[in-house]
Amino acid sequence: MKLMMLPPRPPVVSDPAAPHHFSGVRLGRRAFIAGTAGLVAGATLWSGSAAAAEPGASYFEAVDPRRLCDTRARAGLPVGFGYERLDDRIIRVRITGAAGIPADAVAAVLTVTGVGGGVVNYLSAFPAGEGWPGTSTVNMAPTDTAVANLATVKLGGGAVDVLAYAPCDVIVDIVGVYRPTSSAVTAGRLVAFPAAVRALDTRSGAKPGAGAVVNVNLNGLVPSGAIAVVATLTAVDSAGIGYVTAYPRGTRLPDTSNLNLGPGQTRAVGVITKLGSSGGITGVDLYTYNGAHLLFDVVGYMTGSSDASSTDGLFVPITPTRMLDTRTDKLRLWNGWTRQFELPAPISTRAQAIAMNLTVTGTVGNSGYYTLFAAQTPRREVSNLNVTGSGQTIANHAISRISDRGVACYSYEVGHVICDVTGWYTGSPARATTGPPVNPPPPGGPIPWLFQVPRLGLNQWVVDGDAKRTVDSGRSWHWTGTGLVGQGGNSVMFGHRTEHGGPYRYQHLLRDGDLAYVYTSDGRRYTYSKGAESITSKYSPDILAATRRLGGETISMVSCSRPNRLPTSLEHRLVTTFRFVGWEDLG
Repeated sequence: MKLMMLPPRPPVVSDPAAPHHFSGVRLGRRAFIAGTAGLVAGATLWSGSAAAAEPGASYFEAVDPRRLCDTRARAGLPVGFGYERLDDRIIRVRITGAAGIPADAVAAVLTVTGVGGGVVNYLSAFPAGEGWPGTSTVNMAPTDTAVANLATVKLGGGAVDVLAYAPCDVIVDIVGVYRPTSSAVTAGRLVAFPAAVRALDTRSGAKPGAGAVVNVNLNGLVPSGAIAVVATLTAVDSAGIGYVTAYPRGTRLPDTSNLNLGPGQTRAVGVITKLGSSGGITGVDLYTYNGAHLLFDVVGYMTGSSDASSTDGLFVPITPTRMLDTRTDKLRLWNGWTRQFELPAPISTRAQAIAMNLTVTGTVGNSGYYTLFAAQTPRREVSNLNVTGSGQTIANHAISRISDRGVACYSYEVGHVICDVTGWYTGSPARATTGPPVNPPPPGGPIPWLFQVPRLGLNQWVVDGDAKRTVDSGRSWHWTGTGLVGQGGNSVMFGHRTEHGGPYRYQHLLRDGDLAYVYTSDGRRYTYSKGAESITSKYSPDILAATRRLGGETISMVSCSRPNRLPTSLEHRLVTTFRFVGWEDLG
């Protein structure tokens, strides 16, 4: 049974993870999904005292993966189950009370899946009865058959509410819960590695086929007494529509899924999976409904009963809270940029890690990745989320270390970043060891450009290609071999004075200080101010020399002219050069 749509609301669909009230490199195959292979060095088992636990603290308890809710109506199966409809957009899913789930659970680790819909859509899971907090859990594109994401959700009265922006079916699977404690415990505390460790990468061999079960051997990486592994599961180059399920090694395949895929897709998802053991090997099994290469990057593990008792690594759930949204100041992360945000008390001083939903939207470029890490500490070559094209909106559950300066997000490719925090792990933040991030200038703005000069009423497209064909079409020509805006050099544009609309007819009327604007095709605006003007011969070396006289970052207009600057003669050129003033991100 599908969630149906209420009367129209504000168009947050184009704003896939709506704000809460609370700021041209390409990848090769090896760098595409960043990871670190090798042994764990310096993994820290956080040692705490036997003092009382943080108010609201809880420990993790793994459960066998189980489907709690499925709104679909399918032949030969029940017509939906496990939910109560609250209105046309919200359902309530009971967590406690289901067989085998402790009644005192304060938070649940769920896989939330949206199925179908054919439109831009999102789902949001939040504590039952608290009202939508303005955050998202799963984001869907019109072409997606199904999209899943891990979610750590605080419970309200033992249940969670799931909101859908647009009609779609919803599936909720459970993999674990957090139970309250007022004192130190042995089992169920998070131990995070300094850097993710790649435990599996099938790309070195044959691609697992449809119905394959791939074993992930975690011996020597995760202690045999650990109860669950925390990891990022990635499927690469899916052979078709399907899904991947992670479950305890040596156990029966459950009727659940962790990751959903379409043909040719590459997607990642966070997993917290109960561990199993078979034949002396501790680990997890990965089932793929359709063929895909599989990667498994281990972030850490949950302690077992044989570990020392401590209050460090306990989890304090909170109502999902938006703590970073780069759309609020319209400043995306560009290639090689880092954006950091501070955390409110008591997280800022009494936590060592946070759980969050990381969303990237409005991506630009072909492929890239995003990495979370403790702010102003060294960043390692790992990833929390991967994108594979322009215009994507993708979300992934992530657990990140924090520092006394907060959390930072690094971007290999361009996009807006949204961080919705769902809870924190007790301990002490790391100390910042580096200065604030210094971001490089964005890469040169790609053509076509929109070129505007208000004094002239000029509003011109600037394109590459054949000069005569371009200007005879009434557009401006980007002079081959001159730079792109944003690259720090000189960019030159050429247009007609009298023919084909004569866009540069009144170029001689420009005054010192007049402004010009260049709008790039990836959503930037560059502002320039007129600084120089000259008459040259018709020869290219003379023209280009004139465009460079101001030095620094400039743009120049070039057109045919008489020696007195008036239209027009083929023997001379009028060159008007503008100095760079600044740039804005309009994305």
